[in-house]
Amino acid sequence: MTLQKKTQWQFVLTTLCITMIFMGEGCTNKQTQNIGAPTTTPAPAPAQAGQSASMFVSNNSTFSNVKVYSETNGLVWVPLEETSASIDFDLHYVGDSFTMGATDPVYSVKMNQTQAFVGDKPIELPQAPRLFDHKPYMTTQALSTLMGTPVNWNAQNSQVVFNPINQNALSEQQSASVQQHGNSTKQLQSLSVSNVDKSNLISYAQNFLGTPYVFSSGPYDSTHTFDCSSFVQYVYSHFGVDLPRSSQSQAQVGQTVDINNLQTGDLMFFYTPGRFANNRIVGHVGIYAGNGRFINTYGEPGVTFTDFNTYWRDRYLFAKRVA
Repeated sequence: MTLQKKTQWQFVLTTLCITMIFMGEGCTNKQTQNIGAPTTTPAPAPAQAGQSASMFVSNNSTFSNVKVYSETNGLVWVPLEETSASIDFDLHYVGDSFTMGATDPVYSVKMNQTQAFVGDKPIELPQAPRLFDHKPYMTTQALSTLMGTPVNWNAQNSQVVFNPINQNALSEQQSASVQQHGNSTKQLQSLSVSNVDKSNLISYAQNFLGTPYVFSSGPYDSTHTFDCSSFVQYVYSHFGVDLPRSSQSQAQVGQTVDINNLQTGDLMFFYTPGRFANNRIVGHVGIYAGNGRFINTYGEPGVTFTDFNTYWRDRYLFAKRVA
């Protein structure tokens, strides 16, 4: 082949290759693939730019210079991290799922999904949580629905204002949720009391002394960890009693017991003291072991016996008998 013809062929091949690139085919037989890439659509940018705001629980300031987003339709997006801290809860996440609580989950949400959970009970949010600038946000309307208490936006003063949460509101919210999903309030608040040897129950619970505590722990058989409510659930399941997963939902079952009539095996419920004394909602559960002690887990050293002393009496809410 002459040099002139060779040059002509090179020109033709180069032109063909460029054409194929623009057609999306490339210059090889391989096709570009996007295997396993996320398919979720990123949240649309808010109609208005973010602005600095302050956060309050009642008249108590919790944060300043918090970035919120306002839309032209009136929706105001509030950061979940500062929201959780404002009510003295921790915020934990796995992937795009977020949970708020003290020693076990109280609220659970997932990005871009309107279904959320209060304890174990599903509720429907008016707007799905979204990520803005890589941080989880919820609207004031969605937070009001989730927490069962008003969350308001004061545009004049650039303030997000939370009303304190109380256990009665949470209990009513869970009852309404169960009725909405086809069950009755009676089913929620009652539990068949079975004949369980309470001494054996406490002896069995002792087998787990020192088991590490992990917030929102997965199944014990795979994680070998507990949070407060998963420990209670696991112990009682060994004796054929099927309890809900969260302390919030466990607090809705069984028979209420007076503090002066506590028996071994009764569930004891506590609130977690924080910045605001009126946030008295269930945040912890343990099993009464007799002799003024209960067995529970909430941190180091994991599952342990705890004296029902003045500190815990000041946090005590109520007890339930479930077996």
